[in-house]
Amino acid sequence: MTEDSLHQNSSYGPIAVAIYQTLESYNVDASKVMRDAGVDLAHLKDPTARLNPVVHRKIVADAVKLTEDPAFGLRFSDFVHPTTFHALGFALLSSSTLRAFCKRWVRYHSFITTTGEVSIDEGGEAPALVFPSVNPKSESMVGRVLIDGQIATVLKLIRFMYRPDYSPVRVDLTSPKISGTHGIYRNYFGANVSFSQKRNCIYFEQDVLDAKLPAANAELARQNDEAVLNFLARLDRANVVAQVHAKLIELLPSGDCSKAKVASALNMSVRTLHNRLSDSNTTYQQLLDRTRRELAEQYMRQPNISVSEVAYLLGFSDCSNFSRAFHRWTGHSPSNFRDAANTELYAVK
Repeated sequence: MTEDSLHQNSSYGPIAVAIYQTLESYNVDASKVMRDAGVDLAHLKDPTARLNPVVHRKIVADAVKLTEDPAFGLRFSDFVHPTTFHALGFALLSSSTLRAFCKRWVRYHSFITTTGEVSIDEGGEAPALVFPSVNPKSESMVGRVLIDGQIATVLKLIRFMYRPDYSPVRVDLTSPKISGTHGIYRNYFGANVSFSQKRNCIYFEQDVLDAKLPAANAELARQNDEAVLNFLARLDRANVVAQVHAKLIELLPSGDCSKAKVASALNMSVRTLHNRLSDSNTTYQQLLDRTRRELAEQYMRQPNISVSEVAYLLGFSDCSNFSRAFHRWTGHSPSNFRDAANTELYAVK
């Protein structure tokens, strides 16, 4: 299978390692499950390896059959760690807030799996991270385990970053309640877990989403965002937006991130770059502004980085130009934004 086809339909390879470890915890012959699926576990430990979704589903189907545990997805999350996801894991853990964490999970979801989409919905009573729906037909148990595993993994990472005892406002699951498992789900997700709902969601308190995280590190987040974007760009060579975004993150601190420089770095003419971005319904300036704004908000939440340093890191010629741009993006001056971010850190417990 080629790199392009893998990206079009694939999952993150090291996930299979976590499934293997989960199976071992049930005293199941995990090696046989992998052999029967034709999986070379040593190869899939490589953070650049991808797992065919047909193979992925077979492994999960065999796991459910052998363990007879419909809550296998929750157990799976016990064997997933931030380092499981390599650069993405470090980027997630370096997020300034849970909102930034959720945005990263949405933006880089195809790094984890190209099956289904994740989104953030702020139109209801509480903001929600929305996961793919479970197919109610032939492979519903496999789909259930895959979604359970992803939601439980997200919540585990949030607890690792924010607070070990954190329980969300509620968790909605499209899968039906199974007799004898409700207590397991309540123990993992909290008391407010509901089954047979319209969609799979984690609901958050608004103030919790915007609370500053103690391990926030803008520079570490930037470096690992760049690594993830470069990886995705290699897998999907047609995704010029991802390629430009990654190249801008790399070039901004140099002060030379012109369209010509980016086009040259991507081995294309300025006209070709313009046309390909136009085909993706965006422009170079829009991507430059988006990248600068994302990085600016990350950096301004870090009290140890001065405004002048942030301006330099984002390729601005002076602080006044940066301050005007920042006010245009956020409606706040850099100093007022930083004061508000620091207030959040101490106001939300």
